[in-house]
Amino acid sequence: MKKRPTIKDIARIAGVTHPTVSRVINNNPAISEETRTRILEIIRRVNYQPNLVARGLVRKKTRAVALITPVLDPHVLPIIKGVEEICKLNNYALMLFSTDYWVDESLSYLQVVENWLVDGILILNDVYYKDIPDNVKKLQKEEIPFVFINKYLGTKKVNTVSVDNYDAVYQVISHLVSLGHKRIGTIIGGLKAVDGFERFDAYKKALKKFKIEYDKSIVGDAGFGENEAYEEMKRILSASSQRPTAMFCANDLMAIGVIRAVQEKGLKVPKDVAVVGFDDIETGRYFKPTLSTVKPSLELIGDFAINLLMKIIEDPQRPVEEIPLKARLIIRESSGT
Repeated sequence: MKKRPTIKDIARIAGVTHPTVSRVINNNPAISEETRTRILEIIRRVNYQPNLVARGLVRKKTRAVALITPVLDPHVLPIIKGVEEICKLNNYALMLFSTDYWVDESLSYLQVVENWLVDGILILNDVYYKDIPDNVKKLQKEEIPFVFINKYLGTKKVNTVSVDNYDAVYQVISHLVSLGHKRIGTIIGGLKAVDGFERFDAYKKALKKFKIEYDKSIVGDAGFGENEAYEEMKRILSASSQRPTAMFCANDLMAIGVIRAVQEKGLKVPKDVAVVGFDDIETGRYFKPTLSTVKPSLELIGDFAINLLMKIIEDPQRPVEEIPLKARLIIRESSGT
């Protein structure tokens, strides 16, 4: 028996992806007339007959979305929880994918849509891009609904929900300045990471607002690692002619490493060096001294991201949104009051 042609067969002949064929079948006005005519001609030539069940799926009745993340660590879990709760309320299924699944990550985002027939995707990544990467451009070309979570691209051409790092770091520096600190150092998490880049940039901008001179001798890069931050702080305390009186760290693990180095030097926190972290991890609440930190609303980020994605699924032509969510400064023992 001759095999019945499928949407993928038509897509292969036409040199397009099968979501494009699906849009032609469903009279999506966004498809160009030239592409529509070419695909319809192929459909007639091969005598394609759509499967009614499959057609229901490609017409966005799957009510399924995908969340793609590079890692499934404790930092990601509250975001997933926020997404999952909204999915349940709206009768959407949620699929989780790790980018480690693919050998070629540049194909990964499009593969999810093509192979699992999801209505849209959420992309959680931590890499800093100045421009839109190729794998995202492919999604845009195929008009596939997607939202980035905590993604900074240096552009407002994509839908994004993220932590407002600039407001958060300003809160930290403002708090330290109010306590009389004028020599405020930082341990960054690396400029190739979204949060590493933004929080360092925010630190420099906040210093400028308070007319505090930037001094690279009290800045260290620890790649978000506790032990690396410990070593960087030891270097700063030994090398700097005038030690910092306060340190802002781009995450809590690094803040803990900094406190270890300060105490090992025979100094006290916060009397000699005040320390503030970022993330509000559970360990920081029980560490001694308890850790002052910034608490991002990770679950709320998940809520906003999936709600935005569902709006895009319903209305693909809606304006692009970039949503920064405020974080909250939590003052504990490590920074003093």
